[in-house]
Amino acid sequence: MKYNKKLTAVVTAGLVRGSLAQTWCGKNYMSNQSVVPPGGQFVLPTRSAEPLLSFRCAPVFRPYLEEDAQTAAFVVDTPIVYDWITGAMPISLPSDSDASSLSNDFGSLNITINVGSIFTTANVPVNATGIQIPVDLSALNAQKTPYNVTCSATYSAQSSSGSESANEQKFNTSSSLLYLPDTNASVTKTDLRTGALWVRPASGEGGAFAPFVPQGFYINFEKYLATNLSMITQLKADGFNTLHPIPPYNNLTIFQQVINMTISAGMYIVYDMRSNYQNLSAVAQQVNAHASIPNLLNWETAHEPDGNSDPLNAAQATYELIYQLDGYHPVSIVLNCQDYNFSPYVNGADIVLQDAYPIGINATWSPVWNTECTPDFGHCGCDNCQGQVWDVKARVQTFKDRLNILGFDRTKSVWTTPQAFGNGAYWNTTPTGLQWAAMGFLSFSHGAIGSKSFQYPTATGNESSIEGTATDLTGPIQQYVQPFLVNPNVTFATYDYQSVDAGVWYNGTSYLLIVVNMNNFQIYAPFQDIGLGWVTNATEQVQRIFSVYELPTSPGNLTGTTFESGGIGIYIATP
Repeated sequence: MKYNKKLTAVVTAGLVRGSLAQTWCGKNYMSNQSVVPPGGQFVLPTRSAEPLLSFRCAPVFRPYLEEDAQTAAFVVDTPIVYDWITGAMPISLPSDSDASSLSNDFGSLNITINVGSIFTTANVPVNATGIQIPVDLSALNAQKTPYNVTCSATYSAQSSSGSESANEQKFNTSSSLLYLPDTNASVTKTDLRTGALWVRPASGEGGAFAPFVPQGFYINFEKYLATNLSMITQLKADGFNTLHPIPPYNNLTIFQQVINMTISAGMYIVYDMRSNYQNLSAVAQQVNAHASIPNLLNWETAHEPDGNSDPLNAAQATYELIYQLDGYHPVSIVLNCQDYNFSPYVNGADIVLQDAYPIGINATWSPVWNTECTPDFGHCGCDNCQGQVWDVKARVQTFKDRLNILGFDRTKSVWTTPQAFGNGAYWNTTPTGLQWAAMGFLSFSHGAIGSKSFQYPTATGNESSIEGTATDLTGPIQQYVQPFLVNPNVTFATYDYQSVDAGVWYNGTSYLLIVVNMNNFQIYAPFQDIGLGWVTNATEQVQRIFSVYELPTSPGNLTGTTFESGGIGIYIATP
């Protein structure tokens, strides 16, 4: 199957990260430059002594198609918070209730959702998340332009006697609905309940939508793919489902072959416009030419705009243009800095990738520039990092927290870019397979919903390498981890026991446990301290799916597990 490729290839020169920029993440880094605070720091919300309502609503899917009209729904959140996050509004709770105890029954809100000529009402409990309200879209015309959505809520606090207060409180928030015409071309939906993508089969021959967690690699098109298409076959054999060619794509004949091979392999492809995303004419040419790629997963535009100090509105301008022209595929950007102009750049994306690369760096001294690295100066290859897998955990969690503060927790998701390179520039070593896996595990446990490692090919030759680990790991992630990540009905929590990181998901029947020992020493982790306090007999209740550097449980020890330094594990536990 071919797609429209009437596009003049744009020849661009790739730049080594930071080599030609005057600053990186807003910081000077050369020996002849002075220390100048970079600014651009994210502003945390102030605390509130009184309860606030964080009222948010969004379509369950983006986009909806005409075929979805009668099954569409909105998801509504009404949590009580004590931070002035975006959109939070004061709420007067019952005078006889303990506002600090979020387990209390605070009554309900009467919700009205208005989109076009449609008005839908429902009652939603106060301090609830993920409440779905069906909304029939049949009365609307499918169109490229999003519909404005107004969500309003009315609340009357009840007294202990059950009577309602005469003082009605009103709350409002807004959203948008993308309701597009049906198409036989590729479509990637985003489930705004979970952030997960939903796709049809990569063949482009139709079929039902299904949830999808990308496991993929960046790979340089000109240097590797254009000369060795068998790398696609190897990636598929290693269990990866997504290919991200790094531009430029000057040889369109070979690019067509890449598309055909990934389709045959059942893999999805990300189209990257980093080289010229600020040139809106070039963006329009590329979107019009490539939107019909049968297995197109998403567009990627700005690559490390924060590091390069790209114009703050550039990613958003490109994002808006892509939605005018396409709308059937989400847009991603990659942010490199720990804290530099996060807010304006994420306005240009549905998916925000982090690419902290901590393994093998000197966190305090740059071997490239022979200068120190501090929060205000220097470039050490991983911005404000410590040089441990912990940096990836912190970066993913920070990005998730910031999106929530900005009001984007439903509408924007976080992906991760595990480091799969080294032995040059800022990095004196390549991550081991264990370190690579740990970075992915930590990312999933702190909210990432997709993973694309940078970059392929990696070190090969033994089972402890990244590729050696991948062959044993990608399958279990798809079979055991993905069903929990994409399930909107699961509950989720994270735990930190003496630097043993644990993510725990519960689907109502069983638990998924992902563990990473971030220590450089052996440690015993009691199940009660990593989210499975109910376990009394691990032999019968806990199934090991995958683990490395986990020590055999000693006889009679049925309520915990022991990991060597850097040990990791995936488990399914059933009461």
